[in-house]
Amino acid sequence: MKIAEVLERYDYDLPLLDAMNDRGMSPDRRVLAGATVGVCLSTAYFAVSEMEEAFAQLADDEEKGRRHGEGYLAMEAILEEQRPFQMRLWHLLHECSLDQAVSDLRWLKMVVYQRAQMANAVRDAGVNDRYWTSAEGREGKSAAELMTKVTERR
Repeated sequence: MKIAEVLERYDYDLPLLDAMNDRGMSPDRRVLAGATVGVCLSTAYFAVSEMEEAFAQLADDEEKGRRHGEGYLAMEAILEEQRPFQMRLWHLLHECSLDQAVSDLRWLKMVVYQRAQMANAVRDAGVNDRYWTSAEGREGKSAAELMTKVTERR
């Protein structure tokens, strides 16, 4: 079997699935990995990076005694934009200590970066491969799509 044949079927979610199923890893990180499965490669990296930066700035604000510093403003912007993946991360992390949230997001950022780098390696190997998000591979409508009109009225 040639390397191109192997790479054509490469599952970019493998590092996330491995982390999700690693019983030696903290439950928080396992849940974060599971929450990232199926998220577009670039969306995952940029969303996690933005969240990690906002949490780190928020921790810095707290340490310096600033109530409405850069971290507060960055997190406020994220929460106002209501991007689904970032809101998923927010709901998983908002009750953790700031230090723990930053640490876990730095770990997740490393995993999603490596995941995206694998896509570059596949492309560089000359394989025409495309990452399909869970939404693109889904058959039928989701509850979110069905409820859009209800949530927009609020």
